[in-house]
Amino acid sequence: MNLRKLLSHTVLAYPRTALVIAGLLSLLSVWVAIARLRFTSTHQALSSLSGRIGQVQERYNEAFGDPDQVVIVVEAADQEQAKRYAAVLAGRLEASADIEEVIYRFDLTSLEDHFLMYLTPQQLGDLRSKIEEHAALLNELSARPSVNRLFQLIHREISSALVGRLFTGFLGEEEEGEVKRPVELQPLIALLTQLEAWASGPRSYTSPWEQFMVEADENGDREGYLWSDNKQLLFVLATVRADTTSLIKFERPIHTIRQEIRSLQTRYPGVKAGVTGGPALEYDEVTAAQRDSGLMTAISLGGVALLVVLVFRSVFRPVMGLIALVMGVCWAFGFAAVTVGHLNMMSMVLAPMLIGIGMDYGIHLAARYEEERGAGHTVHESLEQAFEGAGPGILHAAITTSVGLFALLLTGVSVLQELGLITGCGLLLTLVSTFVVLPPLLLLWDKRPGMDSSAGRAVAAVEGHTIEVKIGEAHFPLPHLPKPPDFMEFWYRRPRTVLLLSAIATLAALYAMNRIEFDGNVLHLQAEGTESVDWELKIIRQSERSTIYGAILAESLEEVRTKTNALEALPSVSKVESIAMLIPEDQERKLMLARELKPFLAGVDLAKLPRPEPVDLDELLNTLQRIKAKMLTAEDAEKWTGKEKPPIEQMARVRRLVDQFERRLQQRGSAEVRRRLTVFQDKLFDDFYDKMSLLDRAVTSGPVQLDDIPNDLKKQFVGRDGSYLIRVYPRGDPWEFASQTTFVRELRTVDPDAVGDPVKGYEVISAMKQGYQQVGIYALIGVAVLFLVNLRDIRYFLLAKVPLLIGAIWIAGLMELFQLKFNLANLIIIPLIVAPGVENGLLIIHRFREEGEAAILPKSIGKGVALSSLTTMIGFGSLLIAHHRGASSIGLLVTLGVGAVLVVSVIVLPALLTVVARRPLKQAVLGSGFRAEHAPGYVEPSAQNMEQETIVNSKEK
Repeated sequence: MNLRKLLSHTVLAYPRTALVIAGLLSLLSVWVAIARLRFTSTHQALSSLSGRIGQVQERYNEAFGDPDQVVIVVEAADQEQAKRYAAVLAGRLEASADIEEVIYRFDLTSLEDHFLMYLTPQQLGDLRSKIEEHAALLNELSARPSVNRLFQLIHREISSALVGRLFTGFLGEEEEGEVKRPVELQPLIALLTQLEAWASGPRSYTSPWEQFMVEADENGDREGYLWSDNKQLLFVLATVRADTTSLIKFERPIHTIRQEIRSLQTRYPGVKAGVTGGPALEYDEVTAAQRDSGLMTAISLGGVALLVVLVFRSVFRPVMGLIALVMGVCWAFGFAAVTVGHLNMMSMVLAPMLIGIGMDYGIHLAARYEEERGAGHTVHESLEQAFEGAGPGILHAAITTSVGLFALLLTGVSVLQELGLITGCGLLLTLVSTFVVLPPLLLLWDKRPGMDSSAGRAVAAVEGHTIEVKIGEAHFPLPHLPKPPDFMEFWYRRPRTVLLLSAIATLAALYAMNRIEFDGNVLHLQAEGTESVDWELKIIRQSERSTIYGAILAESLEEVRTKTNALEALPSVSKVESIAMLIPEDQERKLMLARELKPFLAGVDLAKLPRPEPVDLDELLNTLQRIKAKMLTAEDAEKWTGKEKPPIEQMARVRRLVDQFERRLQQRGSAEVRRRLTVFQDKLFDDFYDKMSLLDRAVTSGPVQLDDIPNDLKKQFVGRDGSYLIRVYPRGDPWEFASQTTFVRELRTVDPDAVGDPVKGYEVISAMKQGYQQVGIYALIGVAVLFLVNLRDIRYFLLAKVPLLIGAIWIAGLMELFQLKFNLANLIIIPLIVAPGVENGLLIIHRFREEGEAAILPKSIGKGVALSSLTTMIGFGSLLIAHHRGASSIGLLVTLGVGAVLVVSVIVLPALLTVVARRPLKQAVLGSGFRAEHAPGYVEPSAQNMEQETIVNSKEK
């Protein structure tokens, strides 16, 4: 049974039944889509892996979990303020039910007694030299602690040239004042700075004993805070709870975090904070996509409706076509909800694509139907003739386009397979809705009383007038067919010139193909100004790190250390984190060196440490002035006899600090300054007691064991299965595909089973690039086979592929002209461009053959080709308003591509057909002297038309 008989025995025989069933199916599809369809982010869409790497990733997830963790970035000029802000924010977030865990620092108190194990043997040797050199000073301070005594001992050691490396070194000189060597005065400067600051008012205490005991922890690493490499950014890690029942599963936790950050702005005006990390990136992307999708659908549907109404100069028939299209789109979304269950940054173009391409089928069918009605056929006959004439071309075009999309199923990439399934089936569903819904609507509308008669005559179109066809008592306005613009007529009359210029343009576009670039950075797809993206980029710029990292699993500590050493030698690696950072190497040797410190601490009686003596300001000022007198001036430096120059600038600063303290003493008064310095002195010697006690415990402690590591820190690097995790941070931008490629390849030289987000990104992006290349090949092969089966003529086969092949080449030139790059989103143009290329070529060739190779094609096919391309451009053009830059790039590239195919279809292909037909342009003259061949899609009157009586009612526009 052919398409015409199938239509007559089903939808035309039972039009109301068909519409009721289609309507119920549409309502069911909408309900299913609302209940089940979700949006997913780019990261989630690209997260699936297969094969060996997928197995390792699964093992990693089982061992360490895959928590939904956001990164809150705190930026402040004052590190202490950043710490206070992080503590307050963490406390607030921990009280939220949407936050599982908050970490901004690790408690390292369990490792304090082992701090000597984290020093190098050289540092341990330096520490021994310091303690041995200053044993007398330590003993005297422990027996008589006070600020006065401390500065007296400093002055004494300066004078006796015994200070050596106290606080990493002061001056060394003979009693006569002869300077022997330059020294480092920064520790003394730090002590004087605090002394002067406390004299002016209470301040936060900073320990000077760190530099005496061991190298100063200037970076604050031993405090356990999560700083960036440059210490400009402090990180707060928050594990959030996803609401799987919500359309946007991270909405509540992200909203909670951002609300708390806003509430702290007035309390900490000098602090900036923002949220990034996987859940934040996903939330921002999904929110933007969801916000844009409704508007894009409305714009595409409204734009297509307006275009069709204006061109057909009628409202009812275009509205019927839109009703059929909307039903098909509803079916497609219901199908997507049942089969896939979600849309992502690429499949979010489903609605604009179906509206833009799916409307083509209704346009071609309605255009042919109006042509048949104009020829005097009844409604039923016109529908059958429309299906008989336009149906095969529409069907073949839809199947061929779907084959191009179904080729995505062969790529092996899940995100592309999902895209191919829902778009390919979606197009077929819109085709079904066109065949099942549109004919009953036209039949019921046009068969109303007084709207149908077997008698009638056809008319033609005259420029400047609306021509009506009278069939019985009914009047049917034909679509207005204006005279083509002069420039179009110019090209129609010069086919060889057209072919020459198109050949030149094609060669230029082929040259431009070599300059097309690919941008694999998924951050570039998101909306500009997105908070999570901006903070992610700031992390990368300021610390050469990111929130994502490579992951390598090891079975033993020895393997961890071996791989860590190899990884740190790689040029693309910025930093390596593992349990090896917490369990030092060569602990036996370090224990021996630590034991050698014990005798030098024997004279420090920490059990009987007395309270500090009262501060004597006069004595303190006298001691400081004596220290000041030993600081060389610039003139004294000229007499320097040592090999190295003295630290003149530091000496000058010591003098300035002593002078400032003296002025502060005069301004504040002795009583006030004494009270404040007493507080400072208590803190100073409480700290001295703590540091000496810590050192006493450290020299007798054992090696660091795995059980000594804090649990919250240990679980970061030791899995549930006992495996060890090595985190590898790339030096370059891990979101850039070029640096990502280098990083992953170098990572695999150490361990081929490396996983992590950069590896997943590299694998999926590489697979997608390869998949799209395969799609291009598969689509060309599939289209070629279908073309040959349908056309059965090599000449027509080649001609029908002209719009697709030449248009695809021209797209390359347009990309170079508009400085566009391919990305993960707009690569979808490869299968999508098949739709207009296939439809235009097939429909033009089908009608060309049907008209006996007439050089000028009938009006219905000309209007159909132009309208189908324009509706596709409007459908995808709606994506240009998207905040999501990936969706916007799809809209721009597909719009340009379909425009290129349209130009090839209406200019280049007719020129080729003119040459192939080898017939002169036929001329026919209608009333008022209008030349019929000037009308696009002119159709010669048939014998049947000539036998009918024509009744023309001419009306001025």
